[in-house]
Amino acid sequence: MNFPLASLVAPPRFSAFRTPDDAQTLAGDDVDKFAMRKRASGANFRPGGGVRRAAAAALVALALGLSAPRARAADAASRWGDEAADLLAELIRIDTTNPPGGETAAASALARRLAAAGIQAEVIESSPGRGSLFARLPGSGHGRPVVLLSHLDVVPADPHGWHVPPFAGVRRGGYVWGRGAIDCKGVAAVETTALLALARSGQPLGRDLVLLATADEETGGAAGAGWLTRHRPDLVAGAEYLLNEGDDIHLLPGNRRVVQVAIAEKAPCWVRITATGEPGHGAVPPPQTAVTRLVRALDKLLRYRTPVRLTPAVEAYFAALAPLEAEPLRSRLLHLRAALDDPGFLTEITRNPRQNALLRDTITPTVLRGGAKTNVIPAEASADLDCRLLPGEAPDAFVGQLAEVIGDDAVHLETLLSFPASSSDPDSGLVAAVRELARSELHGAPVVPSVIPGFTDSHYFRDLGIASYGFVPFVLSDEDERTVHGADERVSIDNLREGVRRLLVLLRAIPTSS
Repeated sequence: MNFPLASLVAPPRFSAFRTPDDAQTLAGDDVDKFAMRKRASGANFRPGGGVRRAAAAALVALALGLSAPRARAADAASRWGDEAADLLAELIRIDTTNPPGGETAAASALARRLAAAGIQAEVIESSPGRGSLFARLPGSGHGRPVVLLSHLDVVPADPHGWHVPPFAGVRRGGYVWGRGAIDCKGVAAVETTALLALARSGQPLGRDLVLLATADEETGGAAGAGWLTRHRPDLVAGAEYLLNEGDDIHLLPGNRRVVQVAIAEKAPCWVRITATGEPGHGAVPPPQTAVTRLVRALDKLLRYRTPVRLTPAVEAYFAALAPLEAEPLRSRLLHLRAALDDPGFLTEITRNPRQNALLRDTITPTVLRGGAKTNVIPAEASADLDCRLLPGEAPDAFVGQLAEVIGDDAVHLETLLSFPASSSDPDSGLVAAVRELARSELHGAPVVPSVIPGFTDSHYFRDLGIASYGFVPFVLSDEDERTVHGADERVSIDNLREGVRRLLVLLRAIPTSS
């Protein structure tokens, strides 16, 4: 998919820095200390870049009538954007396609960045090459730790259909392009840059900040977050909150924005269906073969419509979105349970794939296996299904229902991956901090606790008692989100810059008395 390369977000609003100590309200006096170190060392910066950025920021400040502190804050935000973009480009150029992963190289790249700033980091391997990054920035001790989580593995990328090589880390048209730009190396770059800004400031948060960039999320997390929570739970011991991928600031038509915070996720239930039959020569086929049995089974599953089920979290999600809509849709979303009894409305709301996925269990065939030669009938053929279950659905019962739908004793079902759905409190101190961020930085955009149709590593940490949320401070359109796991994945440098700034605002807004 191709669309114009102009940024999809509004330009940075320097006036969002609200106090005379603008820089201090975000990363402390990162502006002054970082500039001094930069002038002293001259390392890791393009010649003249800082001077040009400072001059540009000063001109903007003069044009907008900003004070000197606000101009310095604007210059700091510009540096953060460049730093995050450079780091992201470096991470993209490290191919961590999973399988096989090989995330140790990317984790080591982050560790080197942190070490250069005097921050001790550890690369922890669950097996050779499967490394995760851990770092901890001490706070003042007034609150329990907050964890910033991302993952370093990516899904495969077929270069056909891309306008740039998917692992080149190209900066073009105001974007950083490449697999993982949004999911999830862009998140890692922003979280690392925010931690670096806080460390340079000398003004710690009220609580420790833990940085985790893990391996293996894309195939379930067993060699990454799952391994860490089993073997190294000490890394996050006592943490109160965790911030992860999952949702973001949605850009709606008319440049409207809605801030969605994922509080719950559907559960994965990955299933392999295997059909068997007599092998033989393709020229003399029997009435049924393993391949024809598999095709028939898949056809039955594609025709099967799982029942609609409205969970309390999804009902609350649509009710929170209702004020953004005009009548009669507003009333229908406010009273969704009754509205779903209308066949016409049910057809309309489930026409949207995301909305459909929030209202029923889904079944998606993704991998097919059959014979290796055109004229040989194989003895076995199989397909992998990516099924996602609503909270409360029992995986074993669901797989049993699939077997009933198929109705063929020569087709066997095997569960490859499954774990229960999980959720966190929608009224926590972290969600309150997101609401404050939306009020002060996003013109009061509505904040909606959401349920996401996918899954992340958050469930591993919820199992440890850590309230975990999916929120990335990027402004993304539907077109942006469709590049995730697709062609031309990219993130704007505006989003990287503002993502760091918003994350710093959010971290400072989390109450420490909870």
